[in-house]
Amino acid sequence: MRHLIITVFLVSLAPLFMVAQDVSIFNRGLEDTPRRGATNGFNYTRSVDGWFDCGTRRFPAESPPDIHPNNFWENKLPPAKGRSYVGLVVRQNDTWESISQGLDIPLKKDKCYSFSIYLARSDDYWSVSRDINNQITTENNDPVNYVEPAVFRLWGGDVYCAQEQLLAESTPIDHSDWRVYEFKIEPQSDINFILIEAFYVVPVFFPYNGHILIDELSDFKEIPCSEEDEVEEDIIAEVPVKKNNPKRTDIEPEKEIDKVEPEPEKYVEPKIMTELRNPDRLKLGVPIRIRNLYFQADTSTISRTSHGVLNELVRFLKKYDNYVIELGGHTNAIPPEAYCDSLSLVRAERVREYLVKRGVSQAQIKCKGYGKRKPIASNETTVGRARNQRVEIKFLSR
Repeated sequence: MRHLIITVFLVSLAPLFMVAQDVSIFNRGLEDTPRRGATNGFNYTRSVDGWFDCGTRRFPAESPPDIHPNNFWENKLPPAKGRSYVGLVVRQNDTWESISQGLDIPLKKDKCYSFSIYLARSDDYWSVSRDINNQITTENNDPVNYVEPAVFRLWGGDVYCAQEQLLAESTPIDHSDWRVYEFKIEPQSDINFILIEAFYVVPVFFPYNGHILIDELSDFKEIPCSEEDEVEEDIIAEVPVKKNNPKRTDIEPEKEIDKVEPEPEKYVEPKIMTELRNPDRLKLGVPIRIRNLYFQADTSTISRTSHGVLNELVRFLKKYDNYVIELGGHTNAIPPEAYCDSLSLVRAERVREYLVKRGVSQAQIKCKGYGKRKPIASNETTVGRARNQRVEIKFLSR
């Protein structure tokens, strides 16, 4: 009877001793010796200390993530904290980088946690680009700049590299300074392993070359789940509020391109077509895809979301008015050849029309429709066909 009373007494006191249980992350500062990820036969560079490289399972032909800083790929950004950080890339050949680790204590179902991470993107991240057939996409093995915005994703599961539950996702990372992103984590089941990855802006229109830089993760801090105590999933510190619910901007056709006001005369360095930042790097005859350029399906109508990159071209060509370029239109292989030739040429001409209406000399621009004769990806997949539909710049003279 005495033992029963003691047991009942201890059970009655149990709620008084219940405290929030935080979950620690090993090497959350991503501290390790800076090195460039490489795979060369049996010479494999290991992942950052305490983290498993999930690329070895998904994409065994690709190299592991880079550990910065050491001027790899011309990235000169110093760490947010500590002495090192990790770069994760997404690639044009439909592969991406991710790292994973096991937790000593699981994230519990029906509990809530706060989690934060430093994220950035470098203005320079030059590396060779390959297509889905593992063919280098540029002549003379020239590097391209992996700077299209990617998103950060945090997954949870029961084994290494599992993607059973998406725990957090950022907005596209398009800033070259470190910013703290904070998330509220609400596991729907017990989580024993976490995975961090760079991924494309979704829904994926087509794969592209981009990257994110990550540093100084927090532990998972248990917090109340009540609405009044919710952690807002916004960028914090001295950063404008941005909700971490990335949605692709609807690609609406533009009926009248004259609606857009002309850009100011002041030259601003390109943020999308970063290849144009260094005119000395530009090589005659080497095509450069115009990123973020979209058309309404099966038409030559330029979408409103394309104005940003086209305005960059306007500023560049007006500043360097001795440059002559070719705009080359390309399509996928599905429609008949005559249709593809016509559509690809008309799309290139619509881009020229946009540029000329904003002050670029027509003498600087030549147009050519290549139809479906120069694919850069397989036409057997939706992703490949989307990548083949493009307009490229080729510098003819300067």
